[in-house]
Amino acid sequence: MSKNVSGFLKKLGKINEDTIKIYVPSIKKSIETTPLTLKQQKDLISSALDGLRGALNFSKTLNDIIIKNAGNKDLKLYDKYPFIVGLRKQSLGDAVKTDNGVVSLDDVITNIKNTPLKVKDEHVVVLKTLAVHLKVPTLVEESVIVSKGEQGVNPRDDITKEGIGTLYMLEIIKFIDKLIIEDEEIDFNQIRINDRIKLIEELPLVMYNEISDYINSVNDYLAEILTVDDITIPIDARFFDTGDLD
Repeated sequence: MSKNVSGFLKKLGKINEDTIKIYVPSIKKSIETTPLTLKQQKDLISSALDGLRGALNFSKTLNDIIIKNAGNKDLKLYDKYPFIVGLRKQSLGDAVKTDNGVVSLDDVITNIKNTPLKVKDEHVVVLKTLAVHLKVPTLVEESVIVSKGEQGVNPRDDITKEGIGTLYMLEIIKFIDKLIIEDEEIDFNQIRINDRIKLIEELPLVMYNEISDYINSVNDYLAEILTVDDITIPIDARFFDTGDLD
């Protein structure tokens, strides 16, 4: 690399250090973050391949960008979409085209600030001597699970029941903090993904409804804040592509 290019890159880096403020639901206030770069936009669009691996890769790329730009490893799963909406508006403008019309991100951000966060950060499901401790994962914790899950996915599984089953199990285990039976405890953050799946598969089915309700409370909140005038914005590769906006 020539000295001119190297020097120019350093100056560009300083420009990218300029910060903007984005509202974060978990702490109920705005924090400073650096804006999106062209490379990050490219990474988001190119990461969203078809199938299961594409979905996992896109999710991890979103998390990595938020963590890097915010410089904050404590942001929670329900902070992801509010944060990325703010980044997208600042970098690419207010209008987002969906299959049902164009939505203003200013309206979405207002909705985010006005929607109460009713999600509990922790919850315990109990059956006899078994306790399943649930919690909302941080983006860092979710990325660890998604990354390891992506590595274990066979590309041929994308359109099979096996692939759907893998995604289903990953969605559950990222919300589980630990299992306790009598005086024995297993910390899920200290064991392999495959071992987590084996343990979850042996849970009594009767416990699943309450576990599912907890997970759905997070997903329902995210859907609610992304919905304006009955139009829900999908957070996918198209969200970062303004090429089809007139």
